[in-house]
Amino acid sequence: MKLIKIDPAAQTIEVIETTATLGDFYQIIGCRMIDVCARQGDGDALTVDDEVLFQRPQPLAFSFGGYGPIHGIAVLSGSDEEGETTEPRMGIEQARKLVNWLGAAYTAPYLRVTSF
Repeated sequence: MKLIKIDPAAQTIEVIETTATLGDFYQIIGCRMIDVCARQGDGDALTVDDEVLFQRPQPLAFSFGGYGPIHGIAVLSGSDEEGETTEPRMGIEQARKLVNWLGAAYTAPYLRVTSF
């Protein structure tokens, strides 16, 4: 499966080939927990490191179509009607147009604990 990797440290946006398993996302992003953000109306979204805001210093950041700052490596993928990962609907050129490199931005971590 072809996904799009966005790396603000290298300021690169590239197509990568992966099987898109959870383990693949952990390895590509370099994390142990993931989150999904910058959801698009067509099912495309960014998968990111869920703990990145707790790193000191925080990794470099970028914005994506008005969403952000987004810190560290992100992977753009799509999803189908069942929520399964698919190739993104947007191409790499469209993704490049949505990225704005922000550099060393700081974002305050937000943690919400809910009890049942």
